[in-house]
Amino acid sequence: MADQKAASPPRAMYNPDSMVCDDIRKEIAGHPNAPALGYVLSAGPFEMDKIIDFTGLRGSGSNIYYSLIYQLPKWGFTIKKVDEYIEVTPAWAEYYNLTIAQKQKLEASIKTGLASAAQSVADYELLKHDFRRYQEVLDYFAAADKTKDEHMLRSLFVDRVDAFTGEGYSMISMAKRWPTIITDFIRMPPGVDDPKEIKEKVDVTMAEATVLRTKNQLYQEWKALFLPELKDRIARLKVLLDSRRKSIDEYRLWLKPYMARYKAIREQTELKPAAFMSDAFHTPGFGQAQALTGVKLWFWKPFTPPEKGKPESIKERGARHGFRIDPFDGFVRENIPRILERYGLAGEYGGEDGRVSEKMEKAVENILKEATPKVPKTYNAVMNKDVVYYTFFTADVILALIRTPPPEGVETDNLMFHPIKAHVISQNLLLLHLIEIWARERMFEREINELIGTREAEESALEAINKRFGPEVEERMRRLEGVRRAWEKGAAAKGRAQKPLSWVYGRFVRPGPYERVFKERGSKMYARGIGGDWSAVTGFLMDKMQMK
Repeated sequence: MADQKAASPPRAMYNPDSMVCDDIRKEIAGHPNAPALGYVLSAGPFEMDKIIDFTGLRGSGSNIYYSLIYQLPKWGFTIKKVDEYIEVTPAWAEYYNLTIAQKQKLEASIKTGLASAAQSVADYELLKHDFRRYQEVLDYFAAADKTKDEHMLRSLFVDRVDAFTGEGYSMISMAKRWPTIITDFIRMPPGVDDPKEIKEKVDVTMAEATVLRTKNQLYQEWKALFLPELKDRIARLKVLLDSRRKSIDEYRLWLKPYMARYKAIREQTELKPAAFMSDAFHTPGFGQAQALTGVKLWFWKPFTPPEKGKPESIKERGARHGFRIDPFDGFVRENIPRILERYGLAGEYGGEDGRVSEKMEKAVENILKEATPKVPKTYNAVMNKDVVYYTFFTADVILALIRTPPPEGVETDNLMFHPIKAHVISQNLLLLHLIEIWARERMFEREINELIGTREAEESALEAINKRFGPEVEERMRRLEGVRRAWEKGAAAKGRAQKPLSWVYGRFVRPGPYERVFKERGSKMYARGIGGDWSAVTGFLMDKMQMK
């Protein structure tokens, strides 16, 4: 099936704190008659949207959470943590020292490391400046030895050596008496040392020839003494440069785990500074020991509907990586810019006019390659080439740790799945979720690289600079670009013309490779079909919480 650009349902109001794919699922699920049906599927039954609240002894909440995390892979689920935060009151000294105080210690270590790295960079730049200047002089010596033309060396001697002999002794000051003395010195033939011979060959007075002979002897002595010293200095500077460069890289590598742990301990008030004002879970005025941590989970597994309805799911010609249907379709391409913009990657991976850039194409190819197993039927593969639908769960897990003071105080865990939801989604929507996970990881890595100043950050900055000096596009490439733009404009015009007729068109033809009959098949077959997984997950939690 040819790749078609799917029509998207109207967008909900964008929440910058939410995941982009969460918004997309809401948009699709909220419009069961939207033109996007057939191009993408996301069905979340109302009865599979649940809040589970458990209160138990200290440690019971963590036990239940980890029991679920270790059980899900046994059922064939792939799990990803997509968000996390923490908040601890200082009154709980033990827990505070394990979390927030540890973050402050990491911050101090990072500051020390960054200061050391900055000093190393400053030393490196000074050494590199000296190395560059000495290397320049060595290049002059090498060129003179190769071409037998000492023009540059003599100019260097006049400007950087003879000029500092003092007023009345340097050739620059002697130019008042002999205006052409510097030119005469530079054009002196090699091997000439007798003043009379100099007078004849250079065509100067005897007095000037005598001075030129003296300066030439000084020049020859400078060459003999300076060249060995120059080589020795360059060798020492090269060793120091390599050592300093290595130390900078080691400082940055040493800082990476510290920075990663520091960024991972994210306090809720960093996201919402006004949380203390309105969040009922935060009660610092009580003066009691409490901690709040939240985790957002996505987990999924392949799902096969009880009755297949679309003939396109048998085999699509030209699908990449062995998929029955190519998941990297128009719907995914249309929504990738939203993800890139959300995570600040539009400048690096975004294309022109909302298109997917070549760099992003390669990134998606790598995501698909890593998500699909090399060996068929691999257990717990992120994506299955032979399956086009998936059972997809979202869980917002909140764990509140509370210690109230005596004599009636207790120490409890309050674990909430607020909420846990189940959906059945098509593989292209799952790919969009994987792209968002990749974008979050890429943003995290880029922030760390920029804070530390790694080679990756330097290369990225250099790439941006080189773009300003890149070669202009050839005439042939410009013509091809014009043809491509004209084709895309025609395709867009065709899509705009079809949109008003999509309601009528959908009554007779069901486009797209995925399920379009939402009310009958989507709700009764697909949504009910994931009920077994829903019962297994929620039933497991209920059993662990002893709520049955």
